Amino acid sequence: MMTSVPLEGKTTSVKISLVILAAMGIMSGIAIVASLPLISLTFSDVEHIDFLSKLLLTLPSFVIALLAPISGIIVDKIGRLKPLYFGVTLFVIAGSSGFYIENFYLLLLRRALLGVGVAFIMTASMALIGDYFEEKERHQFISLQGMVVGLSGIVFILSGGFLAEIAWNFPFLIYLLPLLFLPLILKSLYEPEVVSHKETSEVQTTPTKLFLVYFIGFFSMLLFYMLPTQLPYLVIEELGGSPSEISYFIATAMFVNAMVAKQYHHLKKRFSYAQIFMITYFSFGIGLLIISQVSLVVQLFGASLFMGIGFGLVIVNINMWLLSLVEPTRRGRAIGMLTSSFFLGQFLSPILLQPIVSAVGIQGLFFVISLLSFVIAIGLLIKTKYFVSKA
Repeated sequence: MMTSVPLEGKTTSVKISLVILAAMGIMSGIAIVASLPLISLTFSDVEHIDFLSKLLLTLPSFVIALLAPISGIIVDKIGRLKPLYFGVTLFVIAGSSGFYIENFYLLLLRRALLGVGVAFIMTASMALIGDYFEEKERHQFISLQGMVVGLSGIVFILSGGFLAEIAWNFPFLIYLLPLLFLPLILKSLYEPEVVSHKETSEVQTTPTKLFLVYFIGFFSMLLFYMLPTQLPYLVIEELGGSPSEISYFIATAMFVNAMVAKQYHHLKKRFSYAQIFMITYFSFGIGLLIISQVSLVVQLFGASLFMGIGFGLVIVNINMWLLSLVEPTRRGRAIGMLTSSFFLGQFLSPILLQPIVSAVGIQGLFFVISLLSFVIAIGLLIKTKYFVSKA
């Protein structure tokens, strides 16, 4: 049985490259959040533009949901790096093309191609993390990665807000940033020789547990993506705010996200995966409840602490849970399915929640979902023994 290079053998450039790839995943969505209402105004002649403009954010998620399982199979079959480099190339070209496209439907098409790129980036880069690190070191690295990605998310969201003040299409220039780091990525990453790790016996009893992981990933993203798809309209249309204020709020939540993610490996020593999810949903519930009651933009910042805690834990926790359950030879497939679950939740979020918005308004939606989050958290608190035990 082959073994991987220990954590100490990893160069700083390898770790930086993996962090950059993870940051590209979050960049794919939040970079244009502040532009959505402005895009609606720019293309006001397009029928149902208020709804369709939200699809600019979520259409890549739908494509990722469709292709991630396939990309996972490809990553397992032909290796990690070729699919990864293909994804990065498509990410830069399709993502930045929104800067010069003036046809709304062509813009939607390019966003779909962006999703293809992200599907390969997410599956290949997460598989590399599983390949490069053993479980204990994996928790440490993913905590560090979560912090850095959270902080980079602040840069992306603030930059997107400032650029949106210039023009609706300027935030699309952010997708050119990976070009600055491409030489480092090409030089640092290597195709792992490892095909197996010393994993726990759980590997042989994972189908039901994996389904649970996928479902929680889907549902968590369904709830969390209320922020980028619904909040801009609440801030601008109902609270009289500006695109930059949207950016400030989400950036604050991302800062908390980063700080919490950095502490994940300490939390994991004390709590099971299910218990951490319980904390996540309680935090989501409190944050959503605050948003449902505000009358001024400044009051939203009271919710940023709790939303940041929730999002800072959910992605890291679910990724680590999955990697603890699967053997390396099937890692790409499992990561592909989880990635699909994540992004299917993101894509369906505005679609499934729109009837609630139509019935009770945006703030009414946040109130309803906050109650649902509390119910889930209480259920996890009561029935933790039915979930995977502390690893």
